[in-house]
Amino acid sequence: MPDDQIKQKQHLGMMEYFMKYIHVRDTLKLWEEFLENFKSCILLDKEKGYIYIRNFLWYSDNKLPEDKQPVLEKIITKHLPKKDKEDIMRTIAQKYRDEGIRIGEENMRTIAQKYREEGIKMGQEKGKLEGKLEGKEEGKLEIAKATLLKGYPLEDITLLTGLSRAQIQSIL
Repeated sequence: MPDDQIKQKQHLGMMEYFMKYIHVRDTLKLWEEFLENFKSCILLDKEKGYIYIRNFLWYSDNKLPEDKQPVLEKIITKHLPKKDKEDIMRTIAQKYRDEGIRIGEENMRTIAQKYREEGIKMGQEKGKLEGKLEGKEEGKLEIAKATLLKGYPLEDITLLTGLSRAQIQSIL
């Protein structure tokens, strides 16, 4: 659809214009042309609290490299009435805050998951070690009990198991 027909549709035209050029690589140029071509529609959008401008900003700001975002801000403020610049800039600033919060929350979840996994692994390793030691101790006690029942001398049992006399005598 030609741009002239799109411009006649006011709000819908602004949406169609952005959708038509959504894949244009030069987002800054797209904004410059959009703000020039839709001056009367932007005044209508102002009455609605700049709903369309804000949504276009949210979308295109994500596509724009961080180093070019200040240029976009200048382009937008150049075409808006002075008193509306601050409001729109707050929208951009809020987007950055929201993005920072989202990244921070994402990082916290990642870090928490990492430490949770490390804690589980450490707990499992400690449990295995304790289990092995406990098993060895039980094995020694079983050997000591069996050798005692067969009448082996206490000296031989302590040498064989490594248990103390007191430990062996506690079995009885």
